[in-house]
Amino acid sequence: WLRYASRTVLHSPVYNHLRSGIYIFLLCAWCHSVRVRIVQTQVQRYLLAISMLMVLWLLLRSIKFSIANTDAERWLWYFYYVPILFIPMLSVFVSQSLGRPEDFHLPRWTKLLYVPTVLLLLLVLTNDLHQRVFSFPSGILSDAAYRYERGYFFVLGWELFCAALSLFMIVAKCRIPHTKRVRWLPLVPFALSLAYVYAYAEKIHWVWVLAGDMTVAQCLMFTGIFESCIQCGLIQSNRGYDELLEATTLPVQITDENFCTKHASATMRPPLPQSELRQITQDTVQLDDDTLLKRHKLRRGWAFWKEDVSELNQLRQELELTCDELRDVGDVLAAENAQHARLLKLTEE
Repeated sequence: WLRYASRTVLHSPVYNHLRSGIYIFLLCAWCHSVRVRIVQTQVQRYLLAISMLMVLWLLLRSIKFSIANTDAERWLWYFYYVPILFIPMLSVFVSQSLGRPEDFHLPRWTKLLYVPTVLLLLLVLTNDLHQRVFSFPSGILSDAAYRYERGYFFVLGWELFCAALSLFMIVAKCRIPHTKRVRWLPLVPFALSLAYVYAYAEKIHWVWVLAGDMTVAQCLMFTGIFESCIQCGLIQSNRGYDELLEATTLPVQITDENFCTKHASATMRPPLPQSELRQITQDTVQLDDDTLLKRHKLRRGWAFWKEDVSELNQLRQELELTCDELRDVGDVLAAENAQHARLLKLTEE
């Protein structure tokens, strides 16, 4: 609404800055949620990098359209290609990590993707020296009038290659193993992205009215693809505690920092009262002969669980009985050896 109003009724640049602030705030909020939710360290790091690159893209775009310096505008335009090149490459890393265990690390050969990405970025940033990416027929170095050269198609080809490779791995991992079912949710934002690019290129009026900002729309689509992977479980996150605790047979209880119960498994009901949990001063407490209560500090609370040690107690009792039997047998053998020694001595005498 702000975008449409700023182009038709409200012509003050303040509304454009406010709109950019809303975009950046939403992306920063999603970045924070990724840091809190994602449990796989490597995927979390790449998603944070992608979200920060999108924030950088929006900042560069906002600054570019708020100044009136041709050289500064051109350099900000060149620096667009930092997120434009690195977001697809990092998307490949994220896609390759989908469905992997928490301690998964990418193979070393994937680091080779940095080489063409950095080289193509340097090609764009040094365009003023060679004009192999953008040329300026008028002789004025400005993004108001330019022409694409051969280097631009190398950059575009690398972007499309990384995006296609990332999409291929996402589609491959959307298939549920040993079934014909497919998780369609991550494919929806990608289909919307293709439809948007087509509508934007065709200059459909209602698309221009609702989402005429290509940068913002593509950032939204990227965010939607990764969020869909999180929601359908391809990217591990610390959500779905209720379903997990309903399925587990382990008596576990999760509380906040004030020991107020937030989650409890079916085998932990009724949960331990808050007053009892406050009195615990050790990480392991013995509730009875066969049950231990253990705890672990979380980032924003505590996890308590009961551990059944009845089998260990039974094994300990069996070991004690075995030790007693061995001790008795040892006493008998010692007496027999002593008697045999006396017999030998008498025989000798």
